[in-house]
Amino acid sequence: MADSDICTKTYRLSNGDNLSISCEPDEIVDTKQDHTFQLLVWEHGKVQRRHFYEAKILRYWLTQGTGGLGTDDDKTLEDSIIHALHSGYRLIDTAQYYGIESVVGRAVRNSGIPREKITVITKFWSQWHHDPAEALRISLQDLDIGYVDIFLMHWPFATTPDPERKYLRKDQSPTFIETWNMMEELVGPRCRAIGVSNFAQTTLDELLPRCRVVPVVNQVELHAFNPNHKLVPYCESKGIHVMSWSTMGGEREGEANLIHTHELFKTMAKEHQCSTGVVSLSWATQRGVTVIPKSSSKTRIAENIKLVALSDDEMAKINDASETIVKYRVSDLIKELYVEVDGKETFQGWTLEELGWTDKDGKWLT
Repeated sequence: MADSDICTKTYRLSNGDNLSISCEPDEIVDTKQDHTFQLLVWEHGKVQRRHFYEAKILRYWLTQGTGGLGTDDDKTLEDSIIHALHSGYRLIDTAQYYGIESVVGRAVRNSGIPREKITVITKFWSQWHHDPAEALRISLQDLDIGYVDIFLMHWPFATTPDPERKYLRKDQSPTFIETWNMMEELVGPRCRAIGVSNFAQTTLDELLPRCRVVPVVNQVELHAFNPNHKLVPYCESKGIHVMSWSTMGGEREGEANLIHTHELFKTMAKEHQCSTGVVSLSWATQRGVTVIPKSSSKTRIAENIKLVALSDDEMAKINDASETIVKYRVSDLIKELYVEVDGKETFQGWTLEELGWTDKDGKWLT
C-alpha cells in the first residue's frame, strides 16, 4: 500500500503531546459525505488505534427510563432496542440513573449482532463521584456485556454516597476534577474510553489543565433553542466530540413542542419530505454533532436513520432560532434537579454561574 493510502489521525493529549494513529482507508468513513467521531481503543494493554464512527448517518439509540420497570415494560424496551440494532443503529446510550442497564445489556446479548460492532455508552450519577471504580463495577455487572465503550460522568456536581446523598457545593470534595482523575485509572480492557456529560466551557477550562486523559466525548443538551454555538467549536478545538441529548427540544410545560409545530421546521420538513424531527437531527449532524434520539416506535426508529441535507440558508435559519423564536434549556424543566441548599435554590448544589451556563448577571454563556 502506498503512503498516500494511509490516513494519519492525531490525538492531542492534555500534556501537549500528540498521539498519531495510522489508519487504512477502509477504516474511515468518507468525511466529505459523513461527519465522524473517533474513539481511542484499548487493546493488548495500551492504546492501539482509533475507531471511526459515523455521525451523519444516524445509527444511535437513546434508551431512557425511570427505574422500577415491570416485566412487560422490560420486554417492550428490549424488543425496541433489538429492532433498532437490526435497523442499523450501532450506538446505545444509557445511564445508571435511567435504571435500565440490565435491559440494555440483555438486548445487546440477544440481538445476534457481535458485541464489538455495538458501541455502548453509560453514565454514573453524583453519589458515585467519590468512587467511580465502584460505579463502573456496578454498570459492568448490570450490563453483563463484557465491557463498556465509553463511561461518562453524568454531571459535574456531586453528592455524598448513599444513603445520605447530601448535595455538595462546587468546591467540596470530591470535586469533578478529583473524580475525573480517579476515572483516568479506569481506562483499560473493560472501560475503553471515558468522557463527560453536561460540561460547559468553564468546567472544561478547569478540568483540561489538570487531567492526563482528555474526555473523548461531552454529551450535552443541544437543540435549536439551546444551540451551544460557542461550546461545540470549543470542544472540537480540544479534541472532544460533542453528542447531543434532547435534539428534539423537549416539552415545555403547557406548550407544544416548537420543533414539531413551528412553521420554520414544518416548512423545511415539507420541502425535504421528512418529519420535523428529522430536520432537527439533520441540523445537528451537519454541525458535526452526534445525536441520540429516543423512540420506541418502529416507524420513528426507521425514520430517524434517514437524514436529509439542509441548505446553508436552512442551517442559518435554525442556527438563529434561539434569537428569532425563543431560547430555553430543557434542563430547566427538570424540576427535581433544582434543590434548596443553605436557603438558596441551586442546581443540585451549584449555581448556574458555577455550571458555566450564565455569567454573574444571568446572561447565557453557551
